[in-house]
Formats: sequence, structure tokens, C-alpha cells
Amino acid sequence: MAASVSTKTVYRFGTSGYRNNTEPGFNEAVVIQITAAIKDYLIETIEKTGQLMPVLLGGDTREKTRQFIPVIAQYLQAHGLDVLQSQSDIPSPVLALAARDFRKLNPDIQTTLGAILMTASHNPWDYGGYNFLTPDAAVMPTPVSKQFEANQENPLNKALTAEQRQALGGAAEAQIVYFDGYALYRDHLNAQLKIDYPAIAAAGIQLFYDAMYATGRQYFPRLLKEAGIEITAIHNTDVLPAGYTGMPEPTGSNLTELADQIKTTVKPGGLAIGLANDGDADRFGVLDEMGVPIGANDVLFLILHHLVVNKKQHGVVVRSQATTHALDALAQHYGLEVQQTPVGYKYIAEAFIEREEKQEKPVLIGGESSGGVSVLGHIPEKDGILACLLITELLAYAKKPIGQVLADAQASLDKHYQFRELGIKTDQGKAIIDFFIGLVESDSPEIALQAAGLDSSFSLDIDKTRQEAEQLIKHYNTRDGVKLYLKNNAWFLLRASGTEPIVRVYAEGVGHSEGAATQAAVQLINAITQILIHEFSLVENAIKERK
Repeated sequence: MAASVSTKTVYRFGTSGYRNNTEPGFNEAVVIQITAAIKDYLIETIEKTGQLMPVLLGGDTREKTRQFIPVIAQYLQAHGLDVLQSQSDIPSPVLALAARDFRKLNPDIQTTLGAILMTASHNPWDYGGYNFLTPDAAVMPTPVSKQFEANQENPLNKALTAEQRQALGGAAEAQIVYFDGYALYRDHLNAQLKIDYPAIAAAGIQLFYDAMYATGRQYFPRLLKEAGIEITAIHNTDVLPAGYTGMPEPTGSNLTELADQIKTTVKPGGLAIGLANDGDADRFGVLDEMGVPIGANDVLFLILHHLVVNKKQHGVVVRSQATTHALDALAQHYGLEVQQTPVGYKYIAEAFIEREEKQEKPVLIGGESSGGVSVLGHIPEKDGILACLLITELLAYAKKPIGQVLADAQASLDKHYQFRELGIKTDQGKAIIDFFIGLVESDSPEIALQAAGLDSSFSLDIDKTRQEAEQLIKHYNTRDGVKLYLKNNAWFLLRASGTEPIVRVYAEGVGHSEGAATQAAVQLINAITQILIHEFSLVENAIKERK
């Protein structure tokens, strides 16, 4: 099939690909333009390596995904590329694993070109999303996404002819072949992660799962049921109810039905857990035995504790700079190194890959506060299904309510941490970031901060603030917004969205008790809010705390 490609607009990739819900922001012409750019990149790779390799293709349960995956497959085939297409919707981590390990499904295919991933993840259902996974099972790094953008501006118009394909040892005509990734994923979990299903089965945990009408429904419940473990699953279909207005983001406000299921089913004192995954199952949500949400930062904390204490593993802790420093404190308690990255799981994935390539100390856990995590022995892409399995396994070992497990683990630290996040609707993002950078780079930053509204109780650690910014710029060529460190171990970060008129503020208060840490976090958030209102004339209802 032929298609004319317009380069008047370049569809740019953020940290998680390209997403849009507008017309013409996401339609067939847009999809073809992006696919043409990726096609040029893939054929160039074949030409450089002299090896004919297939590209994988899959995505979530969205209408846009179902509509455009056949279009993409046919376009790639028409231009001489073999396509391995998932026979149904597929979780992003499973597609990533298949891109790396497809030889375990078919030994005749030792390597792939990576995978085209169609998902808008946790965004509303009317969004469309386009992403790419590399052959080492990671979200594309920035140089690759920049090449996709460059290929949109200046198309190479490449295609593999029948003669070229045959010269490379392939059939004259490109093929579309369908595959199922479940067995590959299950066997990988068993062999590499060694999930202790017998312990889970013996613990008698009441398990509740919200599939959110998404890709996790065919994986998480099935893994448990095949191991003889009972689980109650809701929204366990790919068909949205008529008039449905929810979104597949596993936060407390979107998991009220799961919470109600737990509250009406679990007897007082019962061992239970509520779990959920987002639209493409790369993020997780966790509720305790009373249906109360456990924050993503606390889940990361629990998984780190579980890996070290129960699984006897060690390595480097990698987190984004918008993630709790309680991980740092726990890592220090266990004698582990911590590496900080910009926000965006692709940076954490880079750490997994770089450390393996350089034969350095491996990553034990890589996580971020938005609900993404991967661990030693797994793929470098985040995996919400694995997170749910690890939390269930931890609960089976501890035989205690998840809140008590968390409290016990936190007791090993001498301080408490309270994390907060704000979302600010404003088109002044750059000005806000520049304002705070100016405070940091002032000749008298302490005085400048106090003049801006942060009193002496928020004393700035200027050396650490500047050193950490320099480290990010040196290693990642970005300071990723502006992060300020305070001398009482608290911190806050401001980042402007690259795709929406939103500034996100992440802040963490620290104290010698939970109450003191909470108070410190509230004071810090209030101070930042007042600065923004005063300096940028923002109205209070434009500033909302994310729950």
C-alpha cells in the first residue's frame, strides 16, 4: 500500500513515546507518517548489519490500537519488512521481552529489530499512543527517538525489494506472522525471577485484581490460576461498558470498585491485598486489606526490602529524581549504592543496559514514583505485572498485613519520609522553572529563597543542589527541571511537561516521626504553592495535589 507522507508537522516523542487524542493529532495519516519514519530507520539497520530481521508489533485494548495495528503491519510488509504481530492485545513488558528473546519462541529468529508498541498506557481511553521498544527490551533512548523525528522531516523513502530480501537470505515477499507471548513471559518469570507460587498458595491470601479492561487481564490472573491460586478479578474484559468514563490508571481514585470489593469481602484480620495494572500493564496499583491505597513510593520501598531480605539479592538501586529518598535510606541501611536519573523510565532502562554492557555492579531495582519498576534478572522495561507478583510474594513470606510489613521495614530507618505531588495547570512552565533555577544560581541563594517565601526552616543545601544538577547534565545532558535539596534532607522538584500546559511539583518532607515528616511535607508544599501564587499570579484551583 502506498501513502503520501506530509512533513509539515513532526510528531515528537516524549519520555514514553507519542500520545494524543485530538484530530488530526492521532489518525491514520499521523500513524503512517510515524511508521514511515520508523520503517526508514529499520531498513537502514538491516542495510548496516547485512542481516534480515523482523520487527514485532503489538499494543493495548484501545480502539485506536485495534484500528491502526493492521494498517501498520500492512504498511511495513508492503515496504519489505517481516512483521511478528501479537495475535491479541499484549502487555508492554511482554512485548519488550519478546523483542529481546524471540529466539526462545522460534530458534530460527535469533535477533529482531525491536518492537512497535501501540499504547497510550494510563491515559484516557480516547488517546492513541505510539512507542518503540529496542531489541534489548527497553523503551527507545533519546537518540533513536530523535532519528525518528529527523526521518519525518526528511523521509528516506526506503523499501526492501524482493531481490534485496533474497540476497539477505530471506523470502522474496515479506510476511506477517502472528505470535502469543504468554508462555515466553511465564517461563521467563519461572526461570529468572523464581516467583514462589507454592508460598503464595500456602499463605491463604485473599487476592483481588482490577484488570481495568486492559492487557493485564490475560496475564496476572492466569499466572496465579495456573499455579492453583484463587483470585477475584474485576473489569476482567477488554470491552468497555457503554458510557464508561474511567481511565486505566491504577490510582486510588480509579480503584474505588476494587476497594469496595475488598471492604465487603475481607473479614477483619484477614490477609488480603488488592492489585491492579494500567492500560498496558507496565504500571501497578496496590490496596491494603482494608481497600486503602499503598503509594507507589511505598511499594518500591517494599519491593527493595523484599529483594534484599527475602530473596537475598544485592546490586545498585536506580531511581528517578522524582522518587522518594526513603529508597536511598533503605539502600544505605543495606549497604547498597544509589544512582539517580532524570524522570522517564527510559533513563532507568539505560542504567540496566549500561551496567550489564560494562560488567559493572548490576541494577537490583529500578523504580519511579509514577508506578514503574523492574528488578535484577528481568527486562530493563518497567513491569506492573511483576510488581504485583513480588508484592504478593512478599505478603506470603511475611504473613502480615501489608501496612505492618511496611511499618516493620521503615522501623530500620532513623527518619520518616512523606512524599507529595502537585499538578499545576499553567502555560508559564518555562518561566516557573527558570525562576527557581535563578534562585539556585543566585550569588546569595539562601537569601533569594527566603525572599521568595521559603523561611529559615527550609534551609537550602546549595552544594548538593548544584552538584546533583551538574551530575544530571553531565551524564544525561539535562537537569530535568529544577530540584532543590534542603539541609534537613527534604527536597522538591519542579518539571514542566513537554506535551501539556502542566508543571509538576514533587516534594518530600523528612522527620523523626511519621507525623513530623507529614507536617514537614505539608509546610513545604504550602510554601511552594504560595511562591507560585505570588510570583506568577496563579489561582489556587489551578494547583491540585495528586492522590
